[in-house]
Amino acid sequence: MVWKITPTSFFLTALVVLLINSNGGLYAQTIVIGTPSLGFTQACASQGFNSYNLSFTFFPTSNVQAGNQFIVELSDSAGNFGSPTTLTTSTSTYSPVNVSFAMPTTVAGEAYKIRVRSTAPAVTSPTSVSFSAYYAVHNQPFSINNNSGTVSFCEGGNTTLQIDNTGTSASPLYYSGLTYKWYRNFAEVAGATGSSLNVTQSGNYYAIVDYGSCVMNSYSNIVSVNVTAGINLSISSAGNVDYICDGTPRLLTSSHQNTNYVYQWFKDNVAISGANGHTYNATQEGTYKLRITFGGCVFESNAIFLELIELEADWNVGATEVLIPGEQLSINSVNNATNPTYVWRKDNVVITGATTANYNVTQAGTYQLTVTETQGCTISEQLSVVVQYPIGFTVTIQNSGDYQSCNVTTSTLSLNSIIAQTTIGNVPVTLPNSNFTYQWLLNNSPISGATGTTHTINNATENGSYKLRVSIPTFAPIESNAISIALQLPTPVLSAVGSLCGTNSVQLNSSVTNSVFTYKWYRNNTLITGATQPSYTTNQVGNYHLVISYGACSVTSNTLNLEQNSITASLNLPATSIIIPGETITLTATTNAINPTYEWFRNNAIISGQTGSSINVTQNGIYKVLITQTTGCNATQEAISELVYPDSFNVTIAANEGYLPCESELATLLITSFNAVTTTETLSILNNSYGYVYEWFKEGELVLSSSNTSYTIPSYLENGAYELRITIPGFSAIISNVVEIKLGISDEFSLSSEGVLCESGGSVTLSSDITNPDYILTWFSIENNTEIGTGNSITVTEPGNYFMTIDFDGCTYSSNTIAVEVITTNGITLNIADAITIIQGGSTEVIASGVDNYTWYLNNEIIATGNTFSVSEAGTYTIIGTIGECEFTKTFTVTVVENTSIVVPNVITINNDGINDFWSIPNEYVNKEDVEVIIYSPKGKVVFRARNYQNNWPNTVLEYAKTEPVFYYTISENDEIIKRGSITVIE
Repeated sequence: MVWKITPTSFFLTALVVLLINSNGGLYAQTIVIGTPSLGFTQACASQGFNSYNLSFTFFPTSNVQAGNQFIVELSDSAGNFGSPTTLTTSTSTYSPVNVSFAMPTTVAGEAYKIRVRSTAPAVTSPTSVSFSAYYAVHNQPFSINNNSGTVSFCEGGNTTLQIDNTGTSASPLYYSGLTYKWYRNFAEVAGATGSSLNVTQSGNYYAIVDYGSCVMNSYSNIVSVNVTAGINLSISSAGNVDYICDGTPRLLTSSHQNTNYVYQWFKDNVAISGANGHTYNATQEGTYKLRITFGGCVFESNAIFLELIELEADWNVGATEVLIPGEQLSINSVNNATNPTYVWRKDNVVITGATTANYNVTQAGTYQLTVTETQGCTISEQLSVVVQYPIGFTVTIQNSGDYQSCNVTTSTLSLNSIIAQTTIGNVPVTLPNSNFTYQWLLNNSPISGATGTTHTINNATENGSYKLRVSIPTFAPIESNAISIALQLPTPVLSAVGSLCGTNSVQLNSSVTNSVFTYKWYRNNTLITGATQPSYTTNQVGNYHLVISYGACSVTSNTLNLEQNSITASLNLPATSIIIPGETITLTATTNAINPTYEWFRNNAIISGQTGSSINVTQNGIYKVLITQTTGCNATQEAISELVYPDSFNVTIAANEGYLPCESELATLLITSFNAVTTTETLSILNNSYGYVYEWFKEGELVLSSSNTSYTIPSYLENGAYELRITIPGFSAIISNVVEIKLGISDEFSLSSEGVLCESGGSVTLSSDITNPDYILTWFSIENNTEIGTGNSITVTEPGNYFMTIDFDGCTYSSNTIAVEVITTNGITLNIADAITIIQGGSTEVIASGVDNYTWYLNNEIIATGNTFSVSEAGTYTIIGTIGECEFTKTFTVTVVENTSIVVPNVITINNDGINDFWSIPNEYVNKEDVEVIIYSPKGKVVFRARNYQNNWPNTVLEYAKTEPVFYYTISENDEIIKRGSITVIE
């Protein structure tokens, strides 16, 4: 409440005071000075303005003595008058008194008071109300930080903002004793009163000279301090591998990418010239790292050692090799690849199906092998060889080692060697060679049917010069060396036809009659002149023999004694021979009787109807022929031969050549031996045509009865133990050995997997498509070399290589190998740093990568899915991504700062022209409840204050001194000053 003192009330009050202080004298000469009435609420003085006024009253005026002075005194800043300062004096004798004065340039405080003291009489007034008073020795905008609006430093560092000392009065540093206030984001920094400020946080900073509650023009420019956030810099290689493929650069990538960054890549701690991007293609082995410089900060990444992987391949052949036609050249290669593939080419044409490390060459040509590494590095290495045919051959044959001219009855010639002549020397040909054909020559003429690598001569009629002609693909036939063969001549057996009866002649016949031989007959060891044929007729008794010669060899027959009245009889079999049940044997009688007759007997019983010289027999027994000569001398003679059955039989069976237990899908059982056995010999009757019945048994059960000597097992479903039983008339069943047949299963099967392994866990289920309940399925880990389970499927939680086996009928089969790998990833990667700042009203697109699915959260609320999102709000964002069952999390923070580019006008023109008549501020501050606008007069008095400002100031007639046209303003948001400045009024 303001009390107004009227002259009447003042008089009464003064009177009372006078009475109380008169010491009994009612009319003592004194006065009462009223409390000074100030014409201001605060004194914000400066060189541009320092004029203030007050008024006071005194009573009675008549008591003012001559020479009196009213002294207006100013207390100290605490309101104490121990050492008052005189502001002005007055000698006025009239009440009230109005005085003007200037504030001392030293005032600086919030609790000044003023009193008035008179000198005659000596009276002191009550003190005035307290007020703040400051003299702004410096009252103009000044600069800090060399007037630069931006400062940046690294997280964890600091910078010092300080008032620029220009050496002139434009800088407050020109004046000593001033204190200051520093502001960050328009909020006062507690305790910061010096001319400099150590800054460790980002924000907008400025300083003012501390004039207490007075708002003056002594304020600085705003400096935006940016603290460069530390980055967790890392580098990764393409595919997250630690090697470089020979000839293929390995891309290294920075985890942080920003066009403002300065990049420098290092290899083995040496800067790589020109490597200044966020990626680098490494081509050499070494240790790599990245250094980023930004905002004066240096960040260094992890180091990655990259090994240079080179593919090495070699094989067992040289640049040129010789191929013998019909042979094959086995090329075996080796390499250091982990998972190689192979492509073979002949004369630059890919060889279909040739996809292994080895290849058998059967034709001349240029062969190339391309080895490609497919695991990790995809690199290739090529090998080449020229395969040539020989330029010629030399063929050599040889005789059997026991050959003696004229002393052996048989000789075997064989191919000894074939030598290939090549440009690099002679090369022996591996024999036999199925692609070569052979023809034996006798006296340079081909021998019919002699087309093997051996040829046996067992008849002296074939004596002569032998060669072997070899036909080699792409070459003319080649003939071997010649070998002369002289076999022992067959010993002739003499027989006589007829008998010496009187003058009858007897024809002597040789069992050897070939015309190639030379024949010489002897009688009583005397050469018979002219007797040079295989037969000789004579009527003279004596001892006859025949000498046969051929080349250097000769042989002498038996001696035949011719006597009168005798005939001969013989059979074509020895005294005892074997007959096989079911076999037919022809017995033939030989005699020298003329016009003989024949009678045949079995076990001394005549065989009806058999009167010829031969008879076919099928039974055992003692056979006899009785021969009678019917012309000339009447003579008879008999011959006997016994046919006996074998004592026993044996038979052996086996599977066909190429049959492999547990692998072959088909097998044929064959008879490998079938023998008739006597006490003196064993006779093979394999492949006979005696019409026996063959009964095939499986596990003792008959499966086939027929004349077939083989039996085919078509599938593993017929696996078992087999034997053969043969029925021979007159004998018990002949039972073979037992052969166990185990055919491989024909099922095709493979493994499949479902699920993934993460670095944090997960599982993979391995399955097979086997459905046969008779199979025993077992799972194995290759790395642990152990059994890990049974059944059609298994779940694994460890990476590695796995396979399955099938056990069935005593056989074990292995599946393909399936690899289970851990999904390795650095998780979610963003195109921004982990903390970003955006300007109010703006937005930034954030792109995530590295996983399959993304869910975005802001302050734990789902806001989006997908790999991109445009952020515009402040807060902590979380992204949860998945690969299969694997989950990855990434967080980042967003700070929204004021848009310092928003300009607040500092001039209005109140001339009522409709243009700039009102102070119109940006829409960001208009009509908002949380935004308060305060406008101060040139003297610091609040002249306008409003929320929800409508761009309507001045809304009344604006009163101000034309010499002081500058008003001041502050704009606060949520009770924090965000803008301050001046408004100049122009009419």
